Amino acid sequence: MARGKVVVIDPIYEDGLEILRRGAEVIYLPELPKRTLAEVIKEAHGVAVRVSKINADLLAQADNLKVIAKHGVGYDNIDIEAATRKRIVVVNTPEANAESVAEHNLGLMLSLAKNITTVDRVLRENRLRKREDYIGVELKDKKLGVIGLGKIGSELARKCKIAFDMKVIAYDPYIPREKAEQQGYIKVEKIDEVLREADYVVICVPLTKETSNLIRARELNLMKANAFLINSSRGGIVDEAALYDHLVKNKIAGAALDVFLQEPPPADHPLLSLDNFIATPHIGGMTEEAMRRMSITVAEEILRVFRGERPKYPVNPQVLK
Repeated sequence: MARGKVVVIDPIYEDGLEILRRGAEVIYLPELPKRTLAEVIKEAHGVAVRVSKINADLLAQADNLKVIAKHGVGYDNIDIEAATRKRIVVVNTPEANAESVAEHNLGLMLSLAKNITTVDRVLRENRLRKREDYIGVELKDKKLGVIGLGKIGSELARKCKIAFDMKVIAYDPYIPREKAEQQGYIKVEKIDEVLREADYVVICVPLTKETSNLIRARELNLMKANAFLINSSRGGIVDEAALYDHLVKNKIAGAALDVFLQEPPPADHPLLSLDNFIATPHIGGMTEEAMRRMSITVAEEILRVFRGERPKYPVNPQVLK
């Protein structure tokens, strides 16, 4: 197609904007506070989005739209079904932030194991009585349970196996057993096996109909009393009320969430009152390197579609047939 028009809804790094501006006309909404997506989507051939919602009502007006590029991995803020009905390809950036999110998960694991954030709070609030109250555990030789063995889950598993000699057990119905075993992991057929066996359960799946409320009271009941739960994927995958109940009753040792149903969580969120809980405000993929890579990938994917080429990371590849 001829030089297309791209609407960038949310702030992205200049690296990606420069690439887009070389190959398209760019409407950068963060610098146009008086304009909205609803006003400009009719003329857009491409849209780049981070956190804003793109629903069916907006897409109904987008008669020229060819591609929606998600700056990130999770695409639950985009109505994929509506986009597919209109033959609009949706792409994301599954590799761009995998390293950053994997490192964030590892940081949360270490913080839980060593009581780092707990002791930090205790010291700041002058509540320290005995150091022995905060004896931690090692990661070495522990069992990591990964739910979702995609880019992030695989990278976390690799780091834990190599750096800490951790045993890796994984649940992912979309990954062949042979592939997991080639990497030295044990793939199980039921999520219950991961929950029962793992010392650290890390969730690395997108929010979909299948994964909504994936971890509820029933699943938490399967975990060992000395096990930890980490989720940096999406809010809505873990039942936060059930998690609070298990933590306050010491049914599991601790948990860390980078994502919540309401973001950021309110200051009076029950989980934030617990010493055996760590919260971060959805920043797992927010590093300089990842933000730069995501902006570049978004730009390159949009321009591929404009040139009539197949994008590398289609979410709904059926529209490309």
